[in-house]
Amino acid sequence: MNKILTYKSFFAYSEKTNKSFFTKFENDINIVYGRNTSGKSTLIQSILYTFGINDVKTSLKDILDEKPIFRLDCELSINKTITNLTLIRDDENIYIQQNEQAIKKFFGIGGNGSEHSK
Repeated sequence: MNKILTYKSFFAYSEKTNKSFFTKFENDINIVYGRNTSGKSTLIQSILYTFGINDVKTSLKDILDEKPIFRLDCELSINKTITNLTLIRDDENIYIQQNEQAIKKFFGIGGNGSEHSK
């Protein structure tokens, strides 16, 4: 089974600080470049965090203190069948929408000892 996940765009917004970040990914290869401390690793860690990987929370502490919401739009191709996915992550929750279907909600994924639930 051939599966390919293609990132389309990434958006982060903090209502607390009124800061935002948006980037669009192109097909094929995307190169993230910049000087030291310009945010390259933070972008990658933020994408991982959006998927629910909490191992990066320590590295993202300064950003997470601003209470951001992350949104990742991507396409999942399984045997050439395309599914559009939108993942939204706030502190304790992930929301996932596939195509135009109902949004699936996952609560308590903050890794703070709360029970993970759908």
